[in-house]
Order: sequence, then structure tokens, then C-alpha cells
Amino acid sequence: MYDYAIMRKILMIPGPIEYESNVLNTLSLPTISHSSKEFVTIYKEALTKTATIFGASVSESVPFIISGSGTLGMEASVVNFIKRDSKVLVVNTGYFGDRFVDLFSRFTDKVDQITSPLGEAVEPLSIKEKIDTNEYELITVTHVDTSTGVKNDVRKIAEISKGTDTILVVDAVCSAGGENLDMKWGIDVAFSASQKALGAPPGLAVGVAGSKAISKMEKIPPLTFFSDLRKWSSVSRGILESKGGYFGTPNVNLISAFNVSLSNIMQEGIENRISRHETMASALRAGINGMGLEMIPKKSFANTISAVYLPDGIDQKKFLSEAEQHGALFASGLIKEIASRYFRIGHMGSITSSEVMIAIGSIERALRDNGHNIGVGAGLTAAQSYLSESGRLKSMN
Repeated sequence: MYDYAIMRKILMIPGPIEYESNVLNTLSLPTISHSSKEFVTIYKEALTKTATIFGASVSESVPFIISGSGTLGMEASVVNFIKRDSKVLVVNTGYFGDRFVDLFSRFTDKVDQITSPLGEAVEPLSIKEKIDTNEYELITVTHVDTSTGVKNDVRKIAEISKGTDTILVVDAVCSAGGENLDMKWGIDVAFSASQKALGAPPGLAVGVAGSKAISKMEKIPPLTFFSDLRKWSSVSRGILESKGGYFGTPNVNLISAFNVSLSNIMQEGIENRISRHETMASALRAGINGMGLEMIPKKSFANTISAVYLPDGIDQKKFLSEAEQHGALFASGLIKEIASRYFRIGHMGSITSSEVMIAIGSIERALRDNGHNIGVGAGLTAAQSYLSESGRLKSMN
């Protein structure tokens, strides 16, 4: 018998994700001029909505949308606020904390780190101790590390750095659109990418620079060219004033699709969207627990991604291949020391209980295919029970 899942496989990796049809349809529309009034209007809407999702005001901050990956957003969000040999602090909880360190090494050797045991968020008080005894130009923190699924308490970290001269940069690539995030907490710069919880295909680095960051940026000579936020801020301001602006040719079709995705988010409501992500993540964790599997995070779980250890004796490549045949594509591990011992599940964007159940069912079948003793439906039953109880509680409120 032919398995329909072989024909239709869902992306359950931490980006790119499954996209809504109106977003994909927009990509197929004829390309319009990047300087046309029509596109300036679309671009302006996208910038304004980006600021709103990040909890910022366009009157006090500058949103930016640049053609490129999240790594471009990472670079642009830090190199504009440091000088060569600046002292910086990296709050490091995984692969992308390491990437910040690598990035800074191009400009300074004065890089301090705060790390935590694998699977744990960094304790905010340890950051306060560092700030109180050191003069840092800039601090970076990854809100949700895609390599581990660990979520840092950005709000508390922002409260700690808020009254200082230090610029706080938040990597929101795996959190914006799926986690609570508000620039007003005291975040100076936050950046993300289009292909994750913001719900558009890969190719855009997006973010917001607040007033403190803008003021500092204006006093520091640029270290790069394409990543120079002075240039992109000028473009954003021109677009927001409906005058247009140019530095590099924008990705017209992708920004148009991104604008549609942001409209979808606004229509759902940001609070509702975050609540949905939280419910789906909790249901997935219930299923993982029901199968007797262990996750990398101990308690600081993300709404957007889960990192799960494989049982002893299970070959990761074979497991992932079997899971794909059963309908869901998952990602391999990123942490070098344990990369072959775990896998990652992305659950963001338009995620619903349907995708959650397909994912859990695929995991169950792949484990059984690989000889792991697991009861049929153990994870599915646990997830369904959580969803049923969650729905019942919501209906009572």
C-alpha cells in the first residue's frame, strides 16, 4: 500500500517552515519597480508592522528590512555599535552564542562570555555581576537558541542593562513572532529573519534599533559597508515618510510576501499568536514525555523549537530518514559534542495541532522502525490529552 505521507511531508525544522498560501501566492505576482509608489506603500507597511511586532514605535526607533539571512541581521545589529577593540559580553547558551564570539573576533579580542550548563538558561543575576564590575560597550543574548531550544529570560536581562550605557542586542531569530518580546523592556537592538516564526520564506534580515542605539551609532565610524545601519536607517526613514529610499535593491517580491505574513500575524493578534505557539509547544512536549524521551532544556522551554535526545542505540541519520518517510522532516543536532545524539523539531508560524500530531506520529513510527520499544500511540495519546484539557480550560475562562 502506498503511504500518502511520502507524497506530502511537512517541514518541522527550525526554519524554513510551512508558509500560509496567501504568503506563497504573493511571491508569484509580477515584480514591480522597487521605486514605485505601490512598493513604497508595501515596504512602509512592512516596516511599521515589524516595529509593532517587536514592541517598538517608529517615532522612537528605526525598523529595518535587509535582503539577507539572519546572520546578516546578527552582523548589522552589533558592528554598528562598537569600535575596534571595544569590550563586549556574549551571553552564550549554544551554537549561536558561539557565532557571536566568532563575529566579534573580527573586530576585537576583548570578548567576555557568560555560559551555562547545557540545557539551562543563563542566570540574569550573573549578568548583573558582570555589568557591575566591567564597562561593556555591548551585550548580546540569544533569546531562543536554535541549537538547544533553551529560552533566556530577555526581559530580566533587559531590566538589568536598561539603566547603563551598554547596548543590549537580542538575537530574536527563533523567537520573534512566537515568543513574548518587547523593545520597551529595555532592549536596544533586536533582530530576526523572515523564515521562522515571522512566517515568510528565507531571504530577509529584519529588526529594530531603539533610540539609545541610534544615538550611539551616530557617534561611531562604520566598520562595514553593506551592514551599515546608517545607510539602512536612512532608507527606512525615507520609506516611512513615503518618500522612498535606496541603498541596495530590495527583494521586492519577498518583502511583499513578508508584508502579507505580518498582516496575518496582526489579524490573528500577537497575544493570540504567542498563546497558540505556547499551546502547540506544550502539546508537543507532552507527546515527547509520553514517549519517554528526554529534552535538552531542563525548564526554560521555547515556544518555537524543541531539542530532543534520541534513545541509546538509535542511529540519528536512520531515524531522521524514517521519520521523513512517515511524513515529517526534523533537523539534526548542532551542538558539536552531542550532535548525533539528538534532533530538533521546529514548531512555529502557522503551526496547529494537526502538524503536532503528524510530528509525534512520525517520531513514534521511526523509533519503532529502529527497534525502540515504545507503545503504539503513547505520544499521541499524551498530546491529545493535553490539547483536550487545554481546550477545556480555555472554554471555561
